[in-house]
Amino acid sequence: MASAQVPTSLSSFPEELLARILADCVTPPQAAPVRPPWHTQSIFFPSSLLTRPTTHTSTRARLSPLLVSRQFLRIGTPIYYQTLYLPTATHAARVLETLTAQPVLASVVRRIVLGCVSLEGARVLQACERIEDVDICMDVYEANPHGDAAEDQDAQALCDALDRIDLKHLTIRRTPDAYLTITRPKYLLERITKAVPGWFNLESVHYAFKISSTPTTRPLAEALSRAPKLRSLKAQLPEIWNELFLTISENPTLEQVALYAEGVDGILHTTMYMMQARKHARLSELIKVGTSFFRTRAHTTAAAVPSPPSTRPSTPLSANRVKEVAAELMTPGLNQNVLLPVAGSSRVL
Repeated sequence: MASAQVPTSLSSFPEELLARILADCVTPPQAAPVRPPWHTQSIFFPSSLLTRPTTHTSTRARLSPLLVSRQFLRIGTPIYYQTLYLPTATHAARVLETLTAQPVLASVVRRIVLGCVSLEGARVLQACERIEDVDICMDVYEANPHGDAAEDQDAQALCDALDRIDLKHLTIRRTPDAYLTITRPKYLLERITKAVPGWFNLESVHYAFKISSTPTTRPLAEALSRAPKLRSLKAQLPEIWNELFLTISENPTLEQVALYAEGVDGILHTTMYMMQARKHARLSELIKVGTSFFRTRAHTTAAAVPSPPSTRPSTPLSANRVKEVAAELMTPGLNQNVLLPVAGSSRVL
């Protein structure tokens, strides 16, 4: 009786198993490192000498498995494109070229991280019909920071694209100079407020900056308090007490509020904000469920730190879907040039 043949290399593994393995290798981090706006890259030194060592989840590291073999490229490419990082308009334009040349890849995109507001980024959103997670970084409209919002075609195009998405997860950031009194951030928040009632499946919102109570932010908090499926709110701890999170906590479906200090996954019990939050039972309870607290004296956590959020989209591609996309990429005329972004540049492979 002949013995069963044992696989001797990864290439002989079932493609479903290879897809699971490659997913751990090419899935990007939850938040991409952002180059400070004041940093300029020297023309005399390579970028590798000017930046910190990259982690195993850097773009270059995530690309490496796709260059192992044609099989790895075919299986890993749709997984790689589940999350797109578009730090600049140039990156967005390059990715748009790829999605135009390979329309099947647009169907696998689930998450997009926008490092700036641009017309090119809006067009990428329009090209990807199954996006569930959008991370927006509000910046300044340099042509006329305090001008009329009607002049800002980039912001208008982005908001128009967001209106057509069935969003589940939203993250809002801002650059250091994008104050909420400036035209573009105000316009973006106003349009997002109007879009929230149409996002019936919105489950989580993340304010990735210290938000204050203003005539622009209060309507958004009220809209989130009525979102029918909102379960999680995450935000940087405000400097002083305001009632934005108290308003959102009125949403009966909300299950947790996760507060954190900048650069730290947790807060102190003794902050001025928490002293006021304890006066409101439901808000205080939601914060206790979702937030890690640090002891001032012992420097230990009072509650177990929750496990890091999954870096994969909320609806990852099934093994069957990966195989379908991989098969389409093998179709003559489609598999000639699968373009992949190169780390730290707008070039593609």
